[in-house]
Amino acid sequence: MGSAYTVIMVDGKKVNTRSVRPNSDNSGIEQGWLPNISAIERIEVIRGPMSGLYGSDAMGGVINIITKKNTAQWTGSIKLDTTLQENSKSGHLYQTNAYIAGPLIANLLSFKANGLYSQRDEDEIYGGYKEQKIRAGGAALSLTPNDQHTIDLDYQRSIQNRNGTVGKSISPVQTGRNPPVDSLTDYYRTEYSLTHRGQLGPVETHSYIQREENENPSRNMEAINTTFNTINKINFDRHSLSFGGMYLKEELDDQGNQLSVGGAKPVSSLDRYSWALFAENAWNIVDDFTLTTSLRLDEDEKFGDHWSPKIYGVWGLNDQWVIKGGVSTGYKTPALRATVAEWGQATGGGQSKGVIVGNPDLKPEKSVNYEVSFNWDNLDHLTAGLTIFNSDFKDKITEVRTCQGENIGALECDWLGEKFDFVSLRENVDKANMRGAELTFGWQALPNVNVSANYTFTDTEQKSGINKGKPLNEMPKHMFNTTADWEVSDQFSSWARVNYRSKTSDYLSRTAITKGKPAYSMVDVGFNYKPTQNVAIAAGVYNLLDKEIDTETYSYVLDGRRYNLGLTYSF
Repeated sequence: MGSAYTVIMVDGKKVNTRSVRPNSDNSGIEQGWLPNISAIERIEVIRGPMSGLYGSDAMGGVINIITKKNTAQWTGSIKLDTTLQENSKSGHLYQTNAYIAGPLIANLLSFKANGLYSQRDEDEIYGGYKEQKIRAGGAALSLTPNDQHTIDLDYQRSIQNRNGTVGKSISPVQTGRNPPVDSLTDYYRTEYSLTHRGQLGPVETHSYIQREENENPSRNMEAINTTFNTINKINFDRHSLSFGGMYLKEELDDQGNQLSVGGAKPVSSLDRYSWALFAENAWNIVDDFTLTTSLRLDEDEKFGDHWSPKIYGVWGLNDQWVIKGGVSTGYKTPALRATVAEWGQATGGGQSKGVIVGNPDLKPEKSVNYEVSFNWDNLDHLTAGLTIFNSDFKDKITEVRTCQGENIGALECDWLGEKFDFVSLRENVDKANMRGAELTFGWQALPNVNVSANYTFTDTEQKSGINKGKPLNEMPKHMFNTTADWEVSDQFSSWARVNYRSKTSDYLSRTAITKGKPAYSMVDVGFNYKPTQNVAIAAGVYNLLDKEIDTETYSYVLDGRRYNLGLTYSF
């Protein structure tokens, strides 16, 4: 599933800027908003549908970035990092970030701040990486009036600039009605949030109000998301009950609508609200078996109500074996533009004049997911696991090409009185299935040597529509990853990893079946060295075997062999 099906959160608060880049979802922009590494305490990854707790956009899973909490004394770090490319046509990467936290008033008021500057030079490879600059910073005040309550006031501001030059990362060859031009794109994100964590008698609470402002001035787009969310937890007898609710107001202003109905000014402003109630109960029926059930009610201004149930069990057979399994449901509502008949989203990459038209009859995407896993631990430094999964999708939203002109630039397609080279319509056309298995392995070979590996087999198939029997997406059938860590001493450690992706079958892209990609593997190695308590050095060689991933063969570019060096000073 694509990245749009996975929720990215920072301290439990969602990050979502996709509304200001409607035709671009896989270019790493969303990941560019994440906190710098110095501010991160840990990363939690939950695979599989989590719509029951986190809403419709968690159909594919959740990534939650947990930042460091304020401390009783002042601490901080400064990190300098650079990546140098062996290929002179690939852009180097330079980055610096800083973090500081500490008390302003002992046991009452504390402060933390972080900052990041990152720059990647533009590739001189057609279809390669554009020049990218990221500037980000933020600050938070934390008030702890007593041991039971904490109130956080957060502010974050981030700017991303992505520039492509004809003759460098953009091919000068004209393939459409217009000659290629330089690409200059700016993205801005500002977030304000107020968070409360507390203990109200037996109830543990976590609530926040968040305002997220996203801008794409190069395309005259601005989006505002206002969210209130609360999750509360209480433990009693053999139960752990979580319950809460959510309210979301989405507002979009976009001057890029290509449709003018009856000569009227094109629609430029859209908004929608939704709310939800949810509950989850983990019931420890007996010492070795816990049954978790959850239910979420989503109420959407456009789509009405939807129930998302889940049931999941964990059974400890003995000290070595644990069996897990259950059934969950997924749910994803269409984006704001997708359901407006008078909305035509520009597309065509500047080479042709195309439009993607909204459809008021769209229905949300849905899924039912089954999973069972067997986990083994020999209690002597060896672990293994097998997970089998199956997901059935319904009402998948795709683009259907309703008109394709024979001559690019001739504007041979008519839609509501406007002329285009091609017209696509969003429709619910497909049922699909995804199934597979995952094997995991962990081994502490020596007291200071650890090896881990995982293998995943995935098979997808469209069950209806014009592409019935074809794969659903570009996911390879076989993926294998392994990592070895060697802690040589308290000061020095090294690591190595191998990632393999098998070839992909022909798959459904946005509007048509696209040719699959060949297999490839990557090898990375590196080390960490801590000469003093306050100084840490990290170095690595990535894509050690210099595997070439180019646009002509893979439709995208990955860097060749490159060398990374980082220096961190902590205090």
